[in-house]
Order: sequence, then structure tokens, then C-alpha cells
Amino acid sequence: MSDTARLLLLEQLPHVGPVTVGRLVQTFGSAQAALAASDDAFAAATERGSAGREAAAARRDPELRASVRRALKRARAAGMVVVTWDDPEYPAGLHHLADPPPLLFLHGRMELLARTPTVTIVGARRSTARGRATAERLGAALGRAGACVVSGLALGIDGAAHAGALRAGGDTVAVLGAGPDVAYPRFHRRMHAEIRSRGLLVSEFPPGTEAAPHHFPRRNRILAALAGAVVVVEAGRRSGSLITVDHALDLGKEIWAVPGPIDTAVCAGSNRLLADGARPLVSVDGFVERVMSGTERTAPAQEPDASAPGTDPSDAGSASMAAAHADAGNTLEERILSALREGPAAADELAARFEAPIATVLALLTTLELHGEVERLAGTRFRRAA
Repeated sequence: MSDTARLLLLEQLPHVGPVTVGRLVQTFGSAQAALAASDDAFAAATERGSAGREAAAARRDPELRASVRRALKRARAAGMVVVTWDDPEYPAGLHHLADPPPLLFLHGRMELLARTPTVTIVGARRSTARGRATAERLGAALGRAGACVVSGLALGIDGAAHAGALRAGGDTVAVLGAGPDVAYPRFHRRMHAEIRSRGLLVSEFPPGTEAAPHHFPRRNRILAALAGAVVVVEAGRRSGSLITVDHALDLGKEIWAVPGPIDTAVCAGSNRLLADGARPLVSVDGFVERVMSGTERTAPAQEPDASAPGTDPSDAGSASMAAAHADAGNTLEERILSALREGPAAADELAARFEAPIATVLALLTTLELHGEVERLAGTRFRRAA
């Protein structure tokens, strides 16, 4: 078997998902070694008890191995490209996920994975006409400007965003909750074909895999990881779009939301994001200008300055970023902590106050959170830990 086939076989085992595949490869050194390990060693490495023993036995299932071969043959016959997390074409942003997909099935223009800037647009399936019009206008404006629009091909906001980008002759990437050859929902089968021809279809599920409810939360983490910024056009209180937002916040991505009527249920979740510190998108042209100017791109980490007080040249983490913003002996980290003593604050408020890149502020806040010095509230708001 090829390394690609071995990884796919591991992921297709019962009770095994991306996290367990990663643990197995790390434990044994490779997918090949994991498949060759004894049942007891394999089951122990999965950390899943009796389920791990079931997965260990399933490695020898001839039908499962045949289904893996059929899936890869079907992908090749359709002209898809399969990349694993060890391939240079694998999107770098996905490596920052807690559970990066071991494989991606790609159909269309591979080069779009390396395009910048990218904006992920998400929202409700049962959206309003106003919301769909806004998403389509936003997708078209970004497409005309040269940005890549990423969304999930769902009904409502997703489909409108893709349609806008396509109408403007722009680039768009659809991340699917089914196999790349499965047009879901069927209502979007023509759009699915058009994106395959002019854009890129992305899925972690093998060809022929039908859509399932538990696939979509997994899809949402990829939507977040491929984003330079995330825009929520409309979302109810329990919208799946908020899962995308949670992943994007974990990755330090900028969150934008379109304000909606306060008495409209489909806007309750997106309006709550605004209350929690998301940036309000009140001008399509202004947002596109900001994206294309590079403001929304992640700032590179600063190298440590050995001459700055309070820094250690061997520390490439939070101290290096703080040293780059040292001011009169007070690092950015110290100033953030001082500001949070006055009360909770949103990351963008702190970035504006100290004239620092939002990506740097979010990175520092995440480090402080890991060290137990600050606590994350809803959205991108933080407070000093008790």
C-alpha cells in the first residue's frame, strides 16, 4: 500500500478519527508501522479501550482495505489530487488545528490553496433575502478585487457567497461535508460543477461519501483554518457558523459580523458576536479595501531583540513579540496585563489602544491564557485571571 492508502485505512478504522490517527503515527513513527504493530500495542496507542481493540482487529479486514483502494482509484479516475499532511501542497494553516485531517481530496485548481488573501464567509442556511444579497455582494466584491472566497456550499449564505465570487469572475473554494464528487445539497449541483471547473472543491472525506450531520462540524474547522479573516453574515444562536468562529478564534483569526435587526432570530448569533467583540462589517467596499491592503493578513512573528530590557534571546515565544513592542521599559505584554486590571477588554480594543497588530495581540493573549494569567470570555474578550 502507498503511504496515502495507509493513512486513509487508519482513518477509516472504526472509532478512529484525525486525532487518533495523529497519535498512532506519532507513537509508531509512521502509518506503515502503526498498521504492522501488534493488536495490544495498537489498541493501547489509541487510548480507547475495547474500541481500540476493535480498531486493531479491523486493520486486517479485506473489505475495508478494498474500499480504500476503490476510493483512491475513484479519485484518480475523476482527476482529483490527494494530499496528506506530509505533502508540501497541504495547506499550512491546517497544521495549527488540534485535529488536522490526515488527507485532503482536492478537485479543481490546486493553486488556490496558496492564494492570499482569503476570506471565509459563513452564515445561516435559513437566511433572509437581505442576508443572501449581502453575502453575494460581498463575494462579488472580494472576487473582483482578487481575494479568494472560501465557504461551505450550503444553502443560504454559503451558496450566495460562492455565487457572488463566480459571477464576478473571481476565485472561490468550497469545503464540503461530503466526498468531493458528491453534490450536496442537490440544489447546488450546478454550482458544485462550476466550482470544480473554475475554483476548488476540498474535502477530507473520500469520493462517494454521502453528507452526514456529524461531517459538518468537522468541515467547519477547515473553513476556519483556510481563512485570513472570517465573516459571519447571519447566524442564529445555535448556528453551525459559530463553530467556525470558535475554531477561527483558537487560530487567532479576525472575526467580522454583519449587524442585523435585533428582533430577527437568524441574526441573534451574529449580533451576539458583535457584542462579544467581533468587528462590525458595515461597508462592503471598506472591508474589501482593508482585506486587499493586507491589514487582515497575519503579521509575522518578530525576532527577539537581545538589547531590549527584559528579553531572553533564547525565547522565541511571547517574549520575542513583547520585545518588539517595548516602550519605556514596559513590554506590550505588561501593558496588556495592566489594561486588563482596569476591566475586561476585547483584543481589537487592546490592539487599537497600543497601536499593535491584532495578530500579535491575540498571540500574546493566547500565551497569557495558557500561562493562567488571563481568562477568555465570549468572543475575543479577555480579563485578568482571578
